Amino acid sequence: MVPRVQLPPEIQLAQRLAGNEQVTRDRAVKKLRKYIVARTQRAAGGFTHDELLKVWKGLFYCMWMQEKPLLQEELGRTISQLLHAFQTTEAQHLFLRTFWQTMNREWTGIDRLRLDKFYM
Repeated sequence: MVPRVQLPPEIQLAQRLAGNEQVTRDRAVKKLRKYIVARTQRAAGGFTHDELLKVWKGLFYCMWMQEKPLLQEELGRTISQLLHAFQTTEAQHLFLRTFWQTMNREWTGIDRLRLDKFYM
């Protein structure tokens, strides 16, 4: 039997954020907010650039999977409020920088039917 490898929390959250079920994605967004608050309050806390890129990839696909415009708008608002969960300005800037890097990386892969979601 092969030993099970424990994935880092950022990858676990990203996988749940990109899940097929809306309930799973909604729970993952709530957990992510709590995780950000808890992690950035610790003295040795904070996120690395690579960790936030993984989180943003999950958030990108969370929006990708969201149906119905009102739910998309609500999700966009919820995601934007994650910025306030970070305790320092430096961490907030890193969160925004990795957002733009994710958009830059993923933008050309968005099909025309989903593009309106990302214009919000």
